[in-house]
This record gives sequence, structure tokens and C-alpha cells, in this order.
Amino acid sequence: MMLTLLAAVLLMAEPDTLAPASVTAGRVISPPTEQVAGERLTGAPNAADVIRDFSGIQLRDYGGAGGLKTVNVRSLGSAHTAIFLDGIPIDNAQNMQVDLGRIDPVTLEGIELYSGQKSDLVQTAREYGSASALHLRSALPRKRCFRFGLRGGAFGTVAPSALAETRRGALAARLFAGADFSSGRYPFHDRGPGYDTLMMRSNSDLRAFRVQGQFWYLPAGGRYELQARFYDSERGIPGPVYKQAGGYPMSADRQADRTFTVQGGGEQRLGPAWKLLVRGKYTRDRLTYLDVSELNPQVSATWDYLLQTGYLSASLGWQPLPWLHLNAAADGQYDALHARTDARRGTLFGALSGAFLLDPWRVSASLQYQTTSDGYRFLSPSLLVNWHPRADWTFGGLVKRSCRLPSFNDLYYTNAPARNLRPECVWQFAARWCWDRNFGPWHFRAREELYVNLVQDKLIAVPNGSLFRWSMYNIGRVQIYGDELSAEARYSGRDWHAGITARYVYQRAFDPADGWQIPYIPRHSASFNLEGGWRTFGIAVRGYVSGTRYTVASARPEARLAPWTTWDASLSWQPLPLLRVSVDVRNLLNEQYQIVQQYPMPGLHVLGQLAIAF
Repeated sequence: MMLTLLAAVLLMAEPDTLAPASVTAGRVISPPTEQVAGERLTGAPNAADVIRDFSGIQLRDYGGAGGLKTVNVRSLGSAHTAIFLDGIPIDNAQNMQVDLGRIDPVTLEGIELYSGQKSDLVQTAREYGSASALHLRSALPRKRCFRFGLRGGAFGTVAPSALAETRRGALAARLFAGADFSSGRYPFHDRGPGYDTLMMRSNSDLRAFRVQGQFWYLPAGGRYELQARFYDSERGIPGPVYKQAGGYPMSADRQADRTFTVQGGGEQRLGPAWKLLVRGKYTRDRLTYLDVSELNPQVSATWDYLLQTGYLSASLGWQPLPWLHLNAAADGQYDALHARTDARRGTLFGALSGAFLLDPWRVSASLQYQTTSDGYRFLSPSLLVNWHPRADWTFGGLVKRSCRLPSFNDLYYTNAPARNLRPECVWQFAARWCWDRNFGPWHFRAREELYVNLVQDKLIAVPNGSLFRWSMYNIGRVQIYGDELSAEARYSGRDWHAGITARYVYQRAFDPADGWQIPYIPRHSASFNLEGGWRTFGIAVRGYVSGTRYTVASARPEARLAPWTTWDASLSWQPLPLLRVSVDVRNLLNEQYQIVQQYPMPGLHVLGQLAIAF
């Protein structure tokens, strides 16, 4: 019903004839650790592809269109990274995290990563409690626009999409629909002692549909939004590759997802000193999994899960003085999992925060309280300090404690439920500096952040035969020491623009009981971006480097995953403001590598994209 009304608004609305508005952003306490916007979003196939450049993350990619794609920030695990769309958390029935391969970034205006604490002066209680947060911000329509896109190429990929949006005065609306089809088949080398076999990756096909409708009301001093999203997919789950007897498939598991979400919120100024923020959502997420035995393909079992989530939040901000901001927030969430073993969890979040903004100092402190219906209670304090001695120099620091409970996935989505898992808590300490300066058409930026994460009862998830059956266990204490370095230079002229960015990350993440690096965490990783353009043409080259990793906490040769380097290139042409054509060449050197053991990644492949707007 909502999508029908949105379509009517889009067809009936007149073009926006308002003069461009001038918006002045308020001061922030601490900027995002990483952010991306603009063309990089509209040209990417999914959100996972966008954030590959971010410092301090490990993107877990199990290969192919159907492979799971999650993000791990600073070796804390994906469950410590909360993902928000317009300030509202996104959950998932499979593992309480979002598969970033599901999210099409074409409707977004920005993606921001906060390692530690987002610094908005008014935010929900839920946002205060995560060790890191990935925030996705929807773009606000500015005029009437219709856009059609088509992406395709390697692995039999065909992905059409259509978008219509409009704005008239204080009203704006958007309707988006897209589909993804892919066979997911690609060749790879299976190497082992005494053999090197060229094989074809199978059971990695994908069929997915997504529809999204958004509606905004933008009165003076306020902003209100309502949106509905529907996602339906059926995919093969690519299993691990290992030498086995003929006649047995690598994997024949299948997964179907059907998710419906309606969410909304509003923020309104209540006079010069008060601001109210209210948000809420309801999600119905159904997952059906066909589990085919690897030892006997004739034996299978079907697992069916239905997760329903309700979430409501209210925050009140008060600015009694120009340099003092206070915020109180309360959230409630209820999760009900219907499966062979039903589960319920109610969670209450409360948070108090204060910010002192008197140049050159910006200081924020918060305290979040979390309690659950199954008896857990936590306090998560945080302190952010920033010093701006000059306009181009910033120094800052962070101290924060956060905890995460074993999710329904950890407890129930295994063949042998791990009911004795303990919650995982972490203390974060970080110090950083940043230099940011413009010289005419040139822009330079350099940044470094040193951090220490002290984890108690760390939860480790390891695939156990398939991407659906995981082994979950605690490994006691973990200490993580890291250093993130980045430098960039950009030039913007009348006809030319160019930029170069280099990032390097060192991470020592180990259990002090034995000193071994924890599984899948490289000590050294880096990325390199070179971008440029002349008039209507653009080109970009991106490189990614990962050092040696181990699949278990040991230096045994059989547990070693080789380091890898891969290079991508893209070429775009925009002869008209409403027409854009691009070609992406991935893995230029045809590197044979694995991010997760026995899950080979694709070699050289090409994808193209066409977008027409009017």
C-alpha cells in the first residue's frame, strides 16, 4: 500500500522549482574514521565493495555472488560493528549482522565508519554501545528524476535497476527497484601437496529482488521520514573446496531469504535549546536453508527460521549554553525467533551524554546501560577528547567499554547449540592526529591512529562444513595493538582532477596465554588508490594487500593462509549529465587467493555498468 502511494506521488508531483537551499553544518566532536560519497557509491555493485578501501577493516568475503560478505573492524569481529541505516539498526535472521552484499548503494549519499564512537550531539541509546559503527545515509531527493541502470558481465551477472524520485516544497519521495541474477561460476586453482587442478566454482548462483520506498516531510526545524524495504533472494551457498572422492559435490546447500522492514523517524526542534528525536522499526525476516550432507548428497534437512524484531527509540537533546550539549536517550528492542528451538529476548538501552564544545577543545562523555530479559546487564562508558590547536591540525583520543551478547546465531544456528558461551566485552583506547590542508587547487591530508583493544571472553566463529553451520567458542583474553596510517593528495582543476591515497595497517592481535595471532587477522595490510579524470572521462586503479594469516591460533604450516595482492581498475565516461558508462576490471593480475580458507576468490573478471537519468 505504501509503495502504491509513493508511486502516485512520484507521477503527480511537479518539478521542484525552489531555489537551492543553504545548509550550515554544526560542529562535530570527532569526524568519521573513514567515509565515502559521490560517484564511488553510484558505481559500486554493493556496500561491501565500497568499504574495501577503509583502513582497519577485514572484509570477510566467501567468494561468488552467493557468498556472505561481512565486515570486521580492528580485529574485534563483525558482531562488534553495528550497522545503521539513517540511524536505525539493521538486523539479520542468519547471524544478527547484515550481509553487505545485499545493500545497493545507489540510494545512499554517504557511508561512514566510526571506530569507537559516533559524535552526533543527539543520537539513539543503541548507537552509544557498539565498538564501531557503519552508518549508511540515504540521499535526499532534490528534484524530479528517473534513473535506469544495468550492470552485468562476469559470472553471468545481470542486474537491472530503476529509480524514481521527486521533491516538491517540504515533501520528497523515492521509489527504487532492483534485481540481481548471477550464475556465480568462475575457474580457480585447487592446489595441494603434489597436485594443482583447475576447477570451476559451483553452487554460487544468486537470484535477488529488492524494492524500497521512502517518503520525507521536511517542515521548518524538523525532518520526518518513513520507508519500507522488501528483499527476496534464493542462492546457492558455496562450500569449502577440498580434495574428495569423485561424485560428491563441493556444496549443494541452498538458502532463501525474504525480509520486510518498515522504519521511520522524526527529529524536531522544540525551541532554540531543545531537540527531540524519535525512531522505530519493525522487521520480519524469514530464512529457509536446505542443508545437504557432504558425505551423502542424498541426505538433506531443511531449516526454517523466522525472526521478528521491533525497535523504538526516543532521544532528547538540550543546549543550555552555546558550548554545552546534553542528551538523554532510551531504546527498547524485542526479538522473537521461531525455529525448532524458539528464543525470545527483550533489551532495554539507556544513555546519558554531554558534550563540551569550546574551541580549541571538543570533549564528549557518555554512559550507556543495557539490560536484557535473559539476565545480562552492562555499563558502557566512553570519553572522546579532541584538540584543534590550528585549523589544519587535530589531535584526539578515545576510551570506551562495550559488550556484546551471544546472538541467536551463536546460540541456536548450529547443529550443536553452544549454550555455555559467555558475553564478550572490550575496552578500547585510541590516540590520533590528523593534518588537513588546502593549497589552491590542491588538498592534502595525513592521518594516524594508534589503538589498543583489550577483549575478555572473545567469541570466535569458524565455518563448520558450510556457511550456515558455524563453530562458536570463547578463547579467553585477547590483546589487540594497532597502528593505522593514511595519506592522500588531490588536485581539482577546471578540466582535470586527480587523487592518490595510500593506507597501511599494522595489527598485533593475540591471546596472551599462548602469544599466537588470532585466526584470520593479518599483521600487515594496505591499500592504494589512484584516481583521475579529464572532462567526461575518469579512471581509477585500486590495490589491496593482505599479509599472512592463520586459520587457527597456531603457526603450523597447514594453518597458514598465504598473503595476497590484488589490483582493480575502472574506466568511466559521462558524455552527458544524464548518461554514464563504466567498465570495471577486477583482479587484473589474475591472483589466485583466499580470504577464508578453502573459499577461493574469483580471478580476472570484467563488469560493466550503464546508467541513464532524465
